[in-house]
Amino acid sequence: MEFSLFKNQTRFKIALTLIDKPEGLSIMQMNELLEDVAQATLYRHVNAMFEDQLLKIVKTKKLRSGEENYYAINAKGYKIDETEWAQANYGEKVNFITYYFMYVLQSYQNYHKTIDDEDDKTTFSISKLNLGETEFENFQADLNNLINKYYNEKQNMNSKERTISLVIIP
Repeated sequence: MEFSLFKNQTRFKIALTLIDKPEGLSIMQMNELLEDVAQATLYRHVNAMFEDQLLKIVKTKKLRSGEENYYAINAKGYKIDETEWAQANYGEKVNFITYYFMYVLQSYQNYHKTIDDEDDKTTFSISKLNLGETEFENFQADLNNLINKYYNEKQNMNSKERTISLVIIP
């Protein structure tokens, strides 16, 4: 994966502007919100992020002079596999983890918009475990098996997408 989102501050600002906007924003709307970014610079970075599949077009609006695209974060563009992770340097890993937490925040904000405060069933937990290397490897394997068991379940009429977020710092 290219860590294109974090090549510079402008891309990071664009991502932060779009993080809680699944309906997307046009470049003109982003330009109003990002007053310190020149319009030409914004166009260039949005187009580059779109080409890198970090942004997606969620709708197109017809105007007298043409069309206006609305861009949103493309979560699928931010996947990284084990090989890419192993080859990434520390700075790239920190950048990726920053995106990861931004994505979790966006998911929570989108969820929270659909419910009343008293219906919020979000849970959080941080646990420090004292484990030897073998115990830790077994824990990770057990956790992986549990997640895969439910990930591979067939969807039914009552299925609803759930977001499970884990960070393990060995």
